[in-house]
Amino acid sequence: MPGILQADLTLIDGRLKPGVAVHVGRSGRITKVSEDELATGVMATAVPRPPIDESQPGEFGSPRSRRKVRLRGRILIPGFVNAHSHAFQRLMRGRTEYTVLGQPGTDFWSWRSGMYRVTEQLSPEDLETVSALAYMEMLRAGFTHVCEFHYLHQQPGGGRYADPAELSARMIQAAEFAGIGMTLLRVAYQRGGPNEPASREQRRFIDSDPEAFAKALEATAAHIDTDDRRPQSLGVAAHSVRALDTDWLRELARLAERKQLPLHAHVAEQPREIDQCLVETGKRPMEHLADCGLLSDRFTAVHATHLGTGEAELLGSAGGTACICPTTERNLGDGLPDLGALRAAGAKLAIGTDSHVRIDPFAEIRALEDGERLRTGKRGRLTDHEGLIAPTLFDAGTLGGAATTTHEIGEIREGAMGDLVALEADDPALAGVAASRGSEDALLAAIAVAGHSRLVKDVWVGGRHVVTDGVLLRWQGALEAYNKVAKRIWS
Repeated sequence: MPGILQADLTLIDGRLKPGVAVHVGRSGRITKVSEDELATGVMATAVPRPPIDESQPGEFGSPRSRRKVRLRGRILIPGFVNAHSHAFQRLMRGRTEYTVLGQPGTDFWSWRSGMYRVTEQLSPEDLETVSALAYMEMLRAGFTHVCEFHYLHQQPGGGRYADPAELSARMIQAAEFAGIGMTLLRVAYQRGGPNEPASREQRRFIDSDPEAFAKALEATAAHIDTDDRRPQSLGVAAHSVRALDTDWLRELARLAERKQLPLHAHVAEQPREIDQCLVETGKRPMEHLADCGLLSDRFTAVHATHLGTGEAELLGSAGGTACICPTTERNLGDGLPDLGALRAAGAKLAIGTDSHVRIDPFAEIRALEDGERLRTGKRGRLTDHEGLIAPTLFDAGTLGGAATTTHEIGEIREGAMGDLVALEADDPALAGVAASRGSEDALLAAIAVAGHSRLVKDVWVGGRHVVTDGVLLRWQGALEAYNKVAKRIWS
């Protein structure tokens, strides 16, 4: 028998609707979405408390959980998808927010040098520990799936592990421990830049050739759990046009096409990257990636900050997605992407937390519209067919992110995974917005523009109840382990 969730309001097709019952089967998928059941009295009246046994999350149909749950005072939405993550960079939070007095301000490139300090010191155990905490923070914030852009492959200095999938397996284990769904994107990285060998710090990222990369990918696939109760899958990524030459990019495109894998890449994040690409190839990054065969409906361009004329059209005509990471892009001083051009070209939008300066999907979706207002000097830039902003922003955080994976996630419908988030309707940030009847659109807009991760009270991943009334299982132990790693690296 399926489990049933019924909140006061449920987000369906961009609108908050009352009286919706969401049925989740033992497979972890939504088996039925029925409306107008709020007054039937069928449901229990309480949110289930955390299970006594904290070794595993609860799930529908298990003895520890209630089969029918009435989520009073809650708003049920699809889980957010974090389409771009470098989990280990969670260690850098707060550590680069300064500049030397009397010196010019720092930028992306100086920040990158600081990042290398972290990568040089992480053991496999450290990487798993740090990543687990980052993923648990994502769950507490309402992310139910993460695309991990994983480019730590080798030992410090470039020595090889006996298992080429050693560090990839650690990332998968960290996601399993946290309870989050994952698309692991194994990143191809060849060089330091055009005609520039990899630096000592970059040797951890390097595969010797495309054949070695393909073998490591196969070894990684063996660690992926095909049981889709907690969605897991594999993808590939080109780090950037500066990190891979033309032959590498073409081989990567062929590999992704042959295996029908998601394919991601950093694109046009920095002007220097564009200048280098123009010198080496005579083309801008998106143009070069298109020529190398990377663009398709499985392709995600991360950042897309400094696209030139026609580059948005290349991505849109291929059916691709632009993953915008507003908090990180502001933090690094990258700039504001032209989201209007991307949408006009037909490109989908997704969000990512990237360097994890902050992990809060509400901040990321809000910043999409805020950035366009700052860039254009106009309001209401990212609207739907009825002129509303909130549906577009929530789509970027959910369905747009789903497009960067191979999973049926990011929406509440029959057949989709039971990746769900319950929000606190009575939070002070939303006070008074829904005081009158017919105010659901205003409430959704308030969540989009004033919401924050503290609204999240309950989270289900594939039907498993992983966050219960704000409580995440095993958080304290994970934090203690994380603190030991952070203390050693930064002492």
